[in-house]
Amino acid sequence: MSGRRRTPLVLLWVSHGCAATASTATFVAIPWFVLMTTGSATRVGVVTAAELVGLVAVSLVTGPLVDRVGARRTVLVSDVAGAASVVSIPMLHITAGLAFWQLIALSAVLGASREPGHTARRMMVPELIAHSGVPMERGAGGMDAAKRAGEMLGAPLAGVALALVDAPGVLVGNAGLFLLAAGLTLLGVPRTAVRSPESSTRTSQYFCEIAEGLRYLRRDRLIAAILAMLLITNMLDVAAFAVLFPSYADQVLHSPVALGAIVGVFGGSALVGNIVFTWVGHRAGSRRHLFTASMVIGTTSPHVAMALESGLVTVLIVVAIAGLAASTVNPVLAVVTYERIPAELRGRVLSMTTVVAQGGTPLGVLIGGILVDGVGLLPTLWMVVASYLTALSAPLLFPVWAQMDDPGTTRPRDAAVESAA
Repeated sequence: MSGRRRTPLVLLWVSHGCAATASTATFVAIPWFVLMTTGSATRVGVVTAAELVGLVAVSLVTGPLVDRVGARRTVLVSDVAGAASVVSIPMLHITAGLAFWQLIALSAVLGASREPGHTARRMMVPELIAHSGVPMERGAGGMDAAKRAGEMLGAPLAGVALALVDAPGVLVGNAGLFLLAAGLTLLGVPRTAVRSPESSTRTSQYFCEIAEGLRYLRRDRLIAAILAMLLITNMLDVAAFAVLFPSYADQVLHSPVALGAIVGVFGGSALVGNIVFTWVGHRAGSRRHLFTASMVIGTTSPHVAMALESGLVTVLIVVAIAGLAASTVNPVLAVVTYERIPAELRGRVLSMTTVVAQGGTPLGVLIGGILVDGVGLLPTLWMVVASYLTALSAPLLFPVWAQMDDPGTTRPRDAAVESAA
């Protein structure tokens, strides 16, 4: 019986992993395609920024939308839309020819299709964890482990495919993975996984729900502090994966396989760390100290290795260590948010966290591309390291972060009551 109760949660993990595999492969294939056809890191930044603009723009309305139509249905529509946008790129390239503005537009559509499904999957996790009876840390860790597994598989597969075939072929495979993710959700996750509250369809009520999410974030000082820090670190993260890693693989290592190996090793080591955290994370000590140490090691060390012009083997070793460190970050944040955000507000609040945390990423990739073309790759890497260290000092300097370790401050009650009313 216990195995059957856990089946929907496990299938959600697998579906999440398939979507992550497709997204990671796309994130490798499209920047490499732009670099090989234009030779411009700035254009790589423009294309990636378009995808992120689509993601952030849709995030503004994702929460109330998911609350209204249901998480399961949102996941299905999101994955199918992602498949359609991805497969359109090779179809246009093979037939009529793909103009740069068309690639920008399709990237924006791809970004817009990602966020609703991502938020909806996160919404289903607490209910499926409760249904399965597993500890919260184990359920959240398994969700992040599935994502890491997808990243581990997607990047090296994309790198090898780019060396053997071409970017359009990789993108066709990505579309198939998005459809597989939709199929797993359709067949494996019950309709009752998340109870959608009754909601008015009036536009005024719709925007009131968005305002509720923003109001909660304003009242919850810990969540606000986390988002302020993530606003900066996510800008740097996306610039690294979309611009700096491809540029290093091109300028120093001269191989798309190296790019896939770097991203894949990071994802693989993070997966190992996730598996460990899934089983023992509930016994971990201070969340704040674990989170801070993991972020510092996981973000800065690969950039230092690349700034020193290390060879592929050295970079892979450092990236493996960074992935192990980074593996605890998302599960810790997931547990904190699941504990603090009321169930009736979860969809709209989680979507607002995405808006804020990802709001600077389009600017991050644009600046990254401009800096690489302007001052060079190595100076840009050192600037990124300094920026990470500055942002990551916040958890140790500001007392509000101590609430990560205090189970007595699970949520700001006055905000929850006011928002629910």
